Amino acid sequence: MTGPTDDPFVRLQREYLDELPALLEDMRRRVADFRAGRDGAAAALHLQFHRLAGSGGSHGFPAISEVARDAELRFGGDAAGPDPERLDTAIARLTEVVRQAWLEVRPEPVGAGTLPYQPLVHDLRVRVILPPGRDRDQLVEALAITGATVDVAGPREDPVSVPAEERPDMLVIGTAAGEGDPSAIASAWTARREVRPRAVVLIETLRAVDRLRAVAAGVDAVFPGERMVEELPRYVRTMARAGAPPSSILVVDPDGDRAATITRELAQANVPVVRSPLAQPLQELLDREVPDLLVLAPPLADADAVVVSRMVRQDPRFHLLPILFLGPGSPADRVTALQAGADDYIAWPAEPDLLLQTVITRAERGRRIREMLHRDELTGLLNHGTLTAELEYSVEYARRHGGPLAFLVFDLDRFGEVNERFGQLTGDQVLLHVANVFRSSVRASDLIGRYGGEEFAMILRGGNAHGAAVVAAKLRRVLGEQAATTTEGVIIPLQVSVGWAVYPADGSTAGELAHGAMRALRREKAEQR
Repeated sequence: MTGPTDDPFVRLQREYLDELPALLEDMRRRVADFRAGRDGAAAALHLQFHRLAGSGGSHGFPAISEVARDAELRFGGDAAGPDPERLDTAIARLTEVVRQAWLEVRPEPVGAGTLPYQPLVHDLRVRVILPPGRDRDQLVEALAITGATVDVAGPREDPVSVPAEERPDMLVIGTAAGEGDPSAIASAWTARREVRPRAVVLIETLRAVDRLRAVAAGVDAVFPGERMVEELPRYVRTMARAGAPPSSILVVDPDGDRAATITRELAQANVPVVRSPLAQPLQELLDREVPDLLVLAPPLADADAVVVSRMVRQDPRFHLLPILFLGPGSPADRVTALQAGADDYIAWPAEPDLLLQTVITRAERGRRIREMLHRDELTGLLNHGTLTAELEYSVEYARRHGGPLAFLVFDLDRFGEVNERFGQLTGDQVLLHVANVFRSSVRASDLIGRYGGEEFAMILRGGNAHGAAVVAAKLRRVLGEQAATTTEGVIIPLQVSVGWAVYPADGSTAGELAHGAMRALRREKAEQR
């Protein structure tokens, strides 16, 4: 009797599958070439997908044909050209279905680690908090293809209640209407070191995420909802390889070839790069959106890189921004760069793995430090120092560009009685409850934080006196409807007093607005008494 592996068709299938690892690797190289703008890469990829779409089914593997045909159709249907992220996802799906096909025709059982087609990600658990629906299902499927273990959870889950063996390495958060601010959920997971994931990702489902609030909440990356299925699998693969990739890095490099090489190497690991050939636009670029890392590649065309590094460090907004020098400098040059505020200096040309690991490690460390700098430890909101600094920047922006600005201060009424009756632990729980209610009730463009003790404050960008009154009334109402509850089940009704001041009517500086808001707050509390 002949065994199944003696069947000529099975042998043909095995020979076919044995040829595919090299093909898949070549396709990955083609994607890298396509990103770099090399001629012929797109046409070669299109042909490879087309051939796989035909050969998979003829060898008895319809799943291979289905995935390849879908990629081929997407490839040809995009008038602007194929999307590199979608190409990566298609190749990852092909790798997984080829692996499953090999398992079906293997000649005998094999031990773990001996398969020629291994999942791309090992021992990495992802927890997805997204509204039920097609988008979530597609994301879960795309993440599972990488080999990660994927769990689905709800927005109100208590992180501490999750068993240690099920705690995620990466958390993906997006909320539906009425489910609150995703930054509030992130804060609940990042506030305790023992349950904190290695990476926290927010999905913009309803509204744009305020980057400063996200930093304070311990968020590592933000993705638009329409791109999460394409981009998150690549993020997971990079995280498994080297760590959580930064949201963006800024490269100042006059050498076009070197900048293209840096961009290509990092883009393959899902690290977005913004490049400027000159140092002159650096301030404008940093004002627009602070990157996770600044790379200076001397010699610069229009400035001394050491001087640029010192100038960045002198700005209090950027004094913790990681700076990496990249160039052929001597030991003395490296010492000078480190003395000017650089965090590291890599000789060029650099090994791709060293470049990637340095970028990811430095950027992640910088995010953690900025989180501690901006965050109130108890509530996860912005702290007093960050709010004060942001009020100064907002006043300066309003002065340059015009338009109103409101600063509001909220004080919990009779909060001292809560501490006296129930103890400080319950008082802290009440403050955390108030923080979550406030955070879930304001616009993404408005900054809210803990101002001190039982006081909270809010910067209302573009807000006048009427707008401040409307926001104050809304937060009073919402807090009145959502009383706090102690761990013993005691319901604690909550009320707040509010005072506000508006630029420029009530003050032309951050200090004057802060004093004006506090005076108005004291007047309201005196009237209540």
